Amino acid sequence: MKKSVRTIWIAVLSAVAFLMACVSHKGLTKSERVKLERERDSIQQILSHREGAAVYGSPEVIKAFGDETQRLRDQLKDINARLGDDETK
Repeated sequence: MKKSVRTIWIAVLSAVAFLMACVSHKGLTKSERVKLERERDSIQQILSHREGAAVYGSPEVIKAFGDETQRLRDQLKDINARLGDDETK
């Protein structure tokens, strides 16, 4: 009797977990997708301007420029991951 109750209990918990996963998983709404695509386009534009830029100044300025560029690249990767795109233009 204990074994059947435990089996039923596990089955019920599994079914509830499955239903919660199905219900709670929501994709991006159209407005969120459009917002992320615009943000991605602006970041890509900024990065394209930064690629050929010559940076002058102290080592701190050059390091800050490199850090900001890397932060933008990471942000672009995150946005592409949320949108489901594999390309990193």
